[in-house]
Parts: sequence; structure tokens; C-alpha cells
Amino acid sequence: MAAPLALAAVMFMAAACGAGGSGDPSVSPSLRPTARPATAAVDDINGALASAQCAAKVKTLRMTVSGPLNDTAKSGKAYMEKAHPGLTVEITSTATTYTQIVQQISADAAAGRNTDLAVAGFDLLPTFVQQLDAQELAPRLLRASYDQRFTVLGKVGKQLYTVPQQVSVPVLLYNSDMLAKAGVDPKSLTDTVGVIAAADRIKAALPGVQPIDLPTGDQFGQWFLNTIAGSKGANIQNAEGRPNFTTDAARAAAGFLAKVGTYGPQSKTPTDALVRFGFGRQTAMTGASINSVVPGLRALEQQGKGSFPLGAVPIPVLPGGTQHPVAGGNGLVVLATDRCQNEMATELMVSLLAPDVVAAGVEAVSYLPVDVEAANRLVPLYQRFPQLVPFNAMVDSLVRAPYWAGARGGEVPTLASDAVQKIIMGADPVATLTELQSQAENLTQ
Repeated sequence: MAAPLALAAVMFMAAACGAGGSGDPSVSPSLRPTARPATAAVDDINGALASAQCAAKVKTLRMTVSGPLNDTAKSGKAYMEKAHPGLTVEITSTATTYTQIVQQISADAAAGRNTDLAVAGFDLLPTFVQQLDAQELAPRLLRASYDQRFTVLGKVGKQLYTVPQQVSVPVLLYNSDMLAKAGVDPKSLTDTVGVIAAADRIKAALPGVQPIDLPTGDQFGQWFLNTIAGSKGANIQNAEGRPNFTTDAARAAAGFLAKVGTYGPQSKTPTDALVRFGFGRQTAMTGASINSVVPGLRALEQQGKGSFPLGAVPIPVLPGGTQHPVAGGNGLVVLATDRCQNEMATELMVSLLAPDVVAAGVEAVSYLPVDVEAANRLVPLYQRFPQLVPFNAMVDSLVRAPYWAGARGGEVPTLASDAVQKIIMGADPVATLTELQSQAENLTQ
């Protein structure tokens, strides 16, 4: 499930990117993300560089990204054009979704403009491999400080095709003031039973406030269903890559979502949910992506007396379950097939994963840091916003986003989110999941 590309920019009219600071060695180690460095088996501690022959030969590189990633892309352009005088890096950034990126690359190729490097949503990796000729990547090409635990998210089968750049997990945001007035301890929000109990208390104590809002649009419905069901080891895609919507865990997760729907109308889009929660003060808890946390906290700081304390916890697990969040987000994929274009595109990719670039990105939109050195530079951010600290310990438990086989497999995420919306609006959970299973099986033949 790919988190929406513009979500953090929209939330609370969030501010733009800031610069990464250096870490304070006196800070408690508990604030530091539990990242470990890559293996020493790298070609260069600073990542792969193009050969002198290829650097002299290549005069143009083309990169396709989404609009919100334009600033990051520009940092890579500036680095490459300075390092290689005479080189021009062309950036296409008109797309606003990962699907539009695929469409843009295909249209450019038909017009004779091949893309060398692109951003790929995790759930679209097979499309890049099968239709856009994504090139295999070796972990040894990355910087020694890149956190290799993230590479599993960019694999198709056993081969790495995409290097994760921005990695998100689903979160439950809450208004601490409202929870306190209702007598709810945030520590009780760890599982679905605790969240329902909290919602009941909020409903009784705060008339006019909707206790919880879980948006279903932008594939968030599938993301929530998959993460909650996966907490009992039964993700919506099984080990063979087939649809898995009718397990006991999936039905329990759907039952929770159906109960959530009884507390009031759930938002269709994550943006609508965040507006209701942050500006309208209409809801006490809302589902979101981790990349909305820092923009929201910064915007609330700017509101001064009109603000409220914002809390964030992982999406709840089923009773007896454990956290195995499904990763959202994107990575960088090399499409260049010519040897020299490939070498230069790889160097551009490495530059976009530099510690200062990663740190600046996390300070603006709070994705999980994919680089160890960047994580150390971010300690001041975690001091300022300790709400983020627990999420950094979740890297080892991340689950790869599902991607579906078949010519129409790409329709499954939307179909699943639509099914979740039906369940939230009152449709029978078991019958709806059974129908979804049949539809997904037909689409993924």
C-alpha cells in the first residue's frame, strides 16, 4: 500500500523542508533509531560512482518523480551537474500519484524520451519490472551507511529492483485533550479492543465529537485491513502471492472496521480525515500515515493557544497480536539499459540517498530514516517530537506491501479499499470479504 504522495503537504497546510542538523553525542541512546549499518561489502563507502569513461560520455539524464519529490530531485540534479560539468539532469515532476508516474514514463518512451531513473510505489514494483524494464540493483552499490534492512521492501522475488527512499507505516493519531476528558489512557490503544473501549468512553463523555475516523480512500482501506489482519500473521496476500481475504484474522480485522463505522461517517480520503481531526476538532482519533506526524506537530505549534497536544500510536493489533506494519512509500528504480546511462543513473540514485538529503526529507515529512548516518543527525528532531521515537523500532517488523499478479492485478488495491468502505458503511464483513476474495482471484489469474 502506497501512502498518498501529497498527504503530508496537505495536512494542516504543513511547512516545507528543513535542513538536517547534527546529532548531540550526549543525547540518550533511546532516542536514536535502532538502525544498523549495511555490511562492509560495498564498492565504496560513499556509494557507487560512474566510471570516468561513462561520465565523459553521458550528457543527459532523465528522471521522473512525483510533484512532492521535486525538491529532492533538484538536490540530485545540483549534485550531478556540479560533479559532471556538461551534464544536464532533466526532471519530470507533473505526476501526483505513483500510477501517474508509470503513465508518464510510458508516454515519454513512446515519444522517444527514455527515463533513466524514477520513483516507484512499492505496490507497483512488478509493473516496473515487467513493463518498464527496471534494472536489477546490487546492495553493494549503496552507501555503507544505508540501512540494508529496508531493501527487502524493494525486491521482486529475491532480486532488488527498487531502493527504498521514503518508507511509511500506518498510525493512529489522537487528540490528547479529548482522550483525557474522556478518561482514556493512550496506552490502552494498542489493540482493537482497547480502541473500541476508548471510542465508547469518548462517545459518552464528549457529545458532538466523533470518536474515531478511519479513511478508506487512496488505498488506506486496504492498508488498515492488511496491517490489522497481519498482526495475527495472516496478511491479505499469502506466501504464494495469492489473495488471502477470508482468514479468521481478516474477518476479525473487518469486524473491527465495521464497529468503527458505527461511531459516525468515516472520511473517504486521508486529507478529509486530517482536516476534520486537525482543523475541525470533529474527531478524537484518526487513521493516517506516519509522514503526516511532523507536519501536523509543526503546524499545531504555529497555532499557539488554539492548538492541542497530538499523540500518535501504531494502528492497533488484534487481541493477542503483534505489530507487523505493512510498509507504504516508494523507492528509486533505475530504468536505463545502456551501460553508461545506467552507471550515471545509479550515481544519481546514490546522491538522492545521501544522509543530508534523507535527514532533510524526514525533518519535513516524517518517514522512517533509511540511512544510519541520517538517523543520527535526526536525534534533535526526535528530542523535539518524541511521538516519533517508537516507530523507529519497528523497522525489523515491517512487511512488504502486496503487489498482485495478472494483467488486472493492479485493480485489487482499489477493490479492497472499496470493500472496506462498504464494510464500514454497514455491509456484512464476512460476505463482503468472500466476494472480494472471488473478485481478487479472478483479477490475478
